[in-house]
Amino acid sequence: MTVGKWADALSCLGGDGPVYVAGCCGEPTSFLDALDEDPELARGRVFTGVWIPGVNNRDPTAGGGRRHALATFATPALSGAIADRRASLQPMHYSTTFDWLEQHAGLSGAVFQVSAPRDGHVSLGVAADFTPAAVAAKAPLIGQVNPAMPFAADGPTLPVERFDRLIEAETALPEFDAGELSDAYLAIGANVADLIREGDTVQFGLGKLQDAVAKALSGRRGLTLHGGMISPASLTRLEDGCFEAATIGVAIGDARFYDKFASERRVSFRPVSHTHSAAVLISIQRLVSVNSILEVDLFGQGNGEFVRGRQVTGHGGLLDFVRGAGASPGGRSILALPATYAGGSESRIVPDLDADAPVTVPRSDVDWVVTEHGAARLRHATIDERAERLVAIAAPAFRDALWNAWEKARARMTG
Repeated sequence: MTVGKWADALSCLGGDGPVYVAGCCGEPTSFLDALDEDPELARGRVFTGVWIPGVNNRDPTAGGGRRHALATFATPALSGAIADRRASLQPMHYSTTFDWLEQHAGLSGAVFQVSAPRDGHVSLGVAADFTPAAVAAKAPLIGQVNPAMPFAADGPTLPVERFDRLIEAETALPEFDAGELSDAYLAIGANVADLIREGDTVQFGLGKLQDAVAKALSGRRGLTLHGGMISPASLTRLEDGCFEAATIGVAIGDARFYDKFASERRVSFRPVSHTHSAAVLISIQRLVSVNSILEVDLFGQGNGEFVRGRQVTGHGGLLDFVRGAGASPGGRSILALPATYAGGSESRIVPDLDADAPVTVPRSDVDWVVTEHGAARLRHATIDERAERLVAIAAPAFRDALWNAWEKARARMTG
């Protein structure tokens, strides 16, 4: 049924379970606009979704109405809601989140963007990540039919009659721009590219690291892309023949990028149940995962979520890919980070993680760590070899202090 108002669309929601609101570029912008305009709309509802820092800049609980949110990422837009406890954080991996949405959340409904209909079907377009979980959960579906959402050449579609409500609203899709690359990121990209060989399947995250690595891969051939999210830098490498094909969940960039990527027949859009599946990742020969991390300590533990005790992001698919690449035949996992932050005054390689920073990647899972100063292989290394190799890729100004801290920690462990 096609309706003209969001109040009418929401009338199909059942039960008191959470309502899934899509993230990335599937975010139903028109619905969020309606929530801002009418505090009583969806009063008392709980919203859940995978909303990405730097991409999804809305708070579905804003404006009152006793609304609440369950989120897996601590986005800047949700910071006030988290502080006021209008939003709660769920520390879940992507694979776990998909399973939760499909089988355990008890969804009362789902709201997301779709393309204009074609032959009785709509496409999830360039956002195929988590919405299929809500569909599989048999929740009532509300689709924002948006002409700006392209019909993907190879991706999930739904028959129009599967929807309980459709509402037509043309809005711009959320966009993302990683910004200019610093010399440090260019060096990191080059160091990561040195670990990638012809015939590898590469997984990227989203942001400056991805752009730097994609730039460094210029001129390469014989690679395949498999990942959760990609940005325009990957389209450049697909067009110049570096990547022969791509399997992804979400594309994030600008309007031109969305149209070109969605129509590219070498690109397959697949849900998280495929892109992050342990069985799928293990079956890929020579999978190389490349992801950002915020800090690494001398034991090899990775913090990917907290800065000075404050959560700034979430687990995402990081550990899914770290473990998948680690189990892939000939696979490698790479964690990359600038050696310093705060203008070079603080080291990102630290003696040990702060007590307020939960471990995102356990030391036993870490394979390669890369900074602008080099690459350290930790897989199969002893605790002393780990510390020595990590100190060697730290910023030179911090190496002596790091080594002294390790010697003291070593003495405590054996004393």
